[in-house]
Amino acid sequence: MIEVKGLSKVIKGKKILNNISLSINRGEVIALVGPNGAGKTTLISCLTGLIRPTSGDIKLFGKNPANKKSNAAIGVMLQDSTTLENIKVQELFTFFSSFYSDTLSLAEVLSLTGLEEQQNTYTTKLSGGQKRRLTFGLSIIGKPNVLFLDEPTTGMDVTSRKVFWEKIATLTKQGKTIILTTHYLEEIEKVASRILLMKQGEIIHDGTMKSIQQEMLQNKISFEMLDKIEKEQLLKLPFVSEVEIKEKQVTLYTGNSDETLIDFFDGKFNFRNLLVIPGDLETVFNTLMEEEEK
Repeated sequence: MIEVKGLSKVIKGKKILNNISLSINRGEVIALVGPNGAGKTTLISCLTGLIRPTSGDIKLFGKNPANKKSNAAIGVMLQDSTTLENIKVQELFTFFSSFYSDTLSLAEVLSLTGLEEQQNTYTTKLSGGQKRRLTFGLSIIGKPNVLFLDEPTTGMDVTSRKVFWEKIATLTKQGKTIILTTHYLEEIEKVASRILLMKQGEIIHDGTMKSIQQEMLQNKISFEMLDKIEKEQLLKLPFVSEVEIKEKQVTLYTGNSDETLIDFFDGKFNFRNLLVIPGDLETVFNTLMEEEEK
């Protein structure tokens, strides 16, 4: 569905994207994750044909993203977007539907956006979260096969975000392909079938949450030690990179909790209340942020 080979983008002498290659298949929910400036929005802009790459090749449905037929089959919800003023919500949806040959009905798009009660409200009177849902409605009204969402839930409250992701789940069940960015990492862990970690214009990991946990995250093993033990003894356990001891509470950081626990149990340590805590996406994101700041 989407094929990218050797994509690079230079803006004002700075390389924003560096030799990116990837394939995206029908029905996937792809999350782009990385610190600000990693190139996420620029990548989306290239994939949607909004900007031209400096080098490389992009195929959307086998054609250039700027091709009219390809462009008509995608929906885009940008991070910064504006709508027409002095127009009611239902009037704006009706106006946009005139651009397509096959569209959602007004009732369908109002239901998917949760704006039924605001359909006769002027767009300037909407709250920030409602405006984001309005923009979402404009992106899906033409029944796109691929939907690009750049920070879609910015400005939404907790309830609105929950409803929004329920609507996204409805679209994924219909086989829609969704490519999104968001700083709400707990949302990504719930909805994404695949995660692309970006850093300085490159994709440094392409996989599932499980593969990230296995390859990039350290798990924590926490327990209460009943006998005195030296920190150096625990550091000798396989795959342990760091040990924290606060009074009797001990936390081990390990790249392979299974192998660590095998040797830990063989060591006949006297402990209780052992807990294994898997690493999460926020840990990876914070690590990337720290590396960028350095």
